[in-house]
Amino acid sequence: MIFNTSYPLTDFTSLADSYDYIILGGGSAGCVLANRLSAADPHTSVLVIERGDVSDNWLTRIPLFSSDFHSDGSRSQVWRSAPQKLLNNRAIEMVRGNSLGGSSRINAMLYTRGVPGEYNAWAAAGRRGWGYDDLLPYFIKSETDLDCQYLGNKSTYHGDSGMKTLNLKSTTFKEMLGPWFNRSHLRNFWEHTRQIVQATSALGLPYVEDSNSPLEPPHGCTKLHYNIDSKGRRSSTFSAFLPPELVRERQSRLHICTRTVVLRIGIIGETAASLSAEGVWIQKKDQSSLNKPRFIQAKREVILATGPIGSPQILMLSGIGPADHLGEHGIEVIKDMPGVGSNLYSFLKQDHPTVSLQFKVPMWDSLTQIELRPWVILKHLFLYLFFGTGIFLAPVLELAIFLQSRLLDETYRLGPFKREDLDASLPENRPDIEIMPISWADTKYKSGGLSFFTVVLKPSSTGTVRLVSKNPFDSPQADPHWLSTESDCETIRRGVRFALRLKDQIVAQGYPIKNINVPDSNSDEDIDRFARLECRSTYHYASSCRMAPEDDPQSPGVVDDRLRVHGIQNLRIADSSIFPDIVGAHLAAATVAVAEKCADMILQDYKQPL
Repeated sequence: MIFNTSYPLTDFTSLADSYDYIILGGGSAGCVLANRLSAADPHTSVLVIERGDVSDNWLTRIPLFSSDFHSDGSRSQVWRSAPQKLLNNRAIEMVRGNSLGGSSRINAMLYTRGVPGEYNAWAAAGRRGWGYDDLLPYFIKSETDLDCQYLGNKSTYHGDSGMKTLNLKSTTFKEMLGPWFNRSHLRNFWEHTRQIVQATSALGLPYVEDSNSPLEPPHGCTKLHYNIDSKGRRSSTFSAFLPPELVRERQSRLHICTRTVVLRIGIIGETAASLSAEGVWIQKKDQSSLNKPRFIQAKREVILATGPIGSPQILMLSGIGPADHLGEHGIEVIKDMPGVGSNLYSFLKQDHPTVSLQFKVPMWDSLTQIELRPWVILKHLFLYLFFGTGIFLAPVLELAIFLQSRLLDETYRLGPFKREDLDASLPENRPDIEIMPISWADTKYKSGGLSFFTVVLKPSSTGTVRLVSKNPFDSPQADPHWLSTESDCETIRRGVRFALRLKDQIVAQGYPIKNINVPDSNSDEDIDRFARLECRSTYHYASSCRMAPEDDPQSPGVVDDRLRVHGIQNLRIADSSIFPDIVGAHLAAATVAVAEKCADMILQDYKQPL
C-alpha cells in the first residue's frame, strides 16, 4: 500500500470522439459531478479531463502528512501572486490542488458549511433556489457524519449511512446517504485546546459542539469536523466519489483522463443568440512534437469544474471574457462578457486574507515537535499503524472561533446583544472574523509553537485573475489586492486585538504561552504595519465566475441560477468560482454541495431522475 496502485484511467489516445457530458477538472467538484452523472443512466457517457495525476498512495491518505502543510507537493500547484502594493510589495504564496480530488486531497480536511445566513444572503440577493433550505439536502446527500450517534436530534441535519427523510418547506428529500465521511475527534489532542475553550468562555463566547447545525448561534468557539473516515484516513472527494472500484464498474460509460490540458472550449453559432459549447480541445501535458491536440464533442453539455483560478482562465482562452483583454493576447472574442471580471481585464476573485500571530508554548503541545524532533515520528507511526491513534491523526487546528465583531465591547469581550443576534439564519448575523488556533509556529524560533490566524471572513477587497498569454500551459496571474479597503483593515485590527486579548486570558489561566511574533502594540499603526508584513492567504479562492445577472450592480455575473454561462448554451460552471459572495467558512463542504445541486439540475433538465 505504500506505493501507487493501479487506477482505471483511460488513455488519451483511447478516448472516444464524443461523450454526453465532458467535465473539465477532476477536483473537489469534478469528482462529485462524474459520480452523479454517470450513475443516472447506464447509457449516459461521461468524460473527466484532469490536468494533474492520480497520485494515490499510502502517504496521501494519512491525515497529517497528506495536507499541503507537510506534503511533498506532488498533489498541489504552488506559485506566487502578483506583488501586493499594500503588503510591502510582497508576492503571496498561492496553492491549489493538482490531482484527482483537487484541493480536497491537500487541505486541512475541515468540514464547515457556514451558517444558514450565508446562503439566505444569496437568496435575498435574488439567487432563486440557493437559500439554506435549498442547499441543506445537498449537504446531507453528500456526507456520512460518523458523529451522528452522538448528536441526538441534531443528526436530522446530517447524513449517515442509512435512509433518511427530510421535510423542508422547499422539498422532501429521501436518499441513501453519503459517500463523503466526516467526524470530530472525541478527545482533544492538545492541552492548549482546553485552555482556549476556557478562555473564550471567560470572554463571553459560547462553546458550539456542532458548528454545522442551523440550531447553533452564529458566533462562538466551535469544535471542528474533519473529512476523515472510520479507519483514520483522509476522505477526499476522490476517495469518496471516484474510488477505483466504482470507476472500474462504470468504465464502459465513465472515462477519466489525467495529465491532460484543456486548450479551449469549442464554441459554435452564427449569431450571438445561438452560441453553444460544442466540445473541447485537449492535449496531453507532455508537449512533444508527436503529441497532437484532439477535439472531443459534447453531445449534451460541457461542465467547467477547474476551480476559481482555472475556470476563468479556460473561459478567456475560449474567447469568453472582456473583449479588450482578450484582444491584448490575440484571442478571438466569441462573447464580450464584462461579467467575466469586475475590473477592466480581470475576473472578480475573493479570498480570506489572514494575519498570523505566533506564540511560544511547550514543545509537547505543538506540531513543531515533528520538525524539530523528527525521531518522534517513529513512535507515532507505530501508534497509527497498530492502534489508529497518535499524532498522525492530529489536526493542525482543533477549534475555530467565529466572531461578529460588532458585538465585541471595548475590552474585546462579547458585549450586550439582542436575542435576534443569535439567529444564525439572518444574513446580518454572519460572522466576519475567524480565529484559527494553529498548532504550529515558524521553526526558526526553536520552540513549541501556537499561532492565531486572524481571518477576514467578509472581505470587501476584490482581486483579479488575468491571462499572462494565450498559451493554455501558462498559469494565469492572480492579484488578490488584499487590504485595499478601510473596512478590511479595520476588521483585521479588531481581529488582532481579540486574538491578543485571548492570549492574555490564557496567560491568566496559568498556561505557559509567550509572544514571539506579534504587533509592537495595540495601536492602529502597529497593527497595520504588522499586517503588511504577515498577511497571507488561507487558500480560500472564490467568486471568479459569480452567479448573478450580467448587469448585476454589485459586480456583473457569469452564470445564471442554474449555473449556465450567460449567452452560451450547453456550458455550465460548478465550483467555488460561482459563489455570489465568498462563504464565511472553509469552502470544501459548500463546493461539494454546489456540485451536487448542479448534477441534480442537469439531470432535471434532461428529465432523468436521480
